[in-house]
Amino acid sequence: MSEPKSHWDPDYYDDKFSFVYQYGEDLLALLDPKPGERILDLGCGTGELTDLIHKSGAKVIGLDKSKEMITAAQSKYPHLEFVWSDAASFQFDPPFDAIFSNATLHWVLEYRNC
Repeated sequence: MSEPKSHWDPDYYDDKFSFVYQYGEDLLALLDPKPGERILDLGCGTGELTDLIHKSGAKVIGLDKSKEMITAAQSKYPHLEFVWSDAASFQFDPPFDAIFSNATLHWVLEYRNC
């Protein structure tokens, strides 16, 4: 099995694939984040949806396996917390009220059983 992609060009992604997070905006209604909830944005990319979750009043952390995407997200949204980690092996304490993922899980090819 090949290794999932972890190196991305954030500028190219935002230019050519912004439709991915634009479509994901509709999923936020299903998430229905509330002020004070602790939410993980798994596979946050360049942070657009992370910022929208934050605007709901939730306490959100963005996580992505691509260091380039995390660096871009931190640059665009310095008021938010972003973590460079793998979706297959991350650990946080305390737990989250919800984990949001727009277009990430198909990239997670190997995972540990929880």
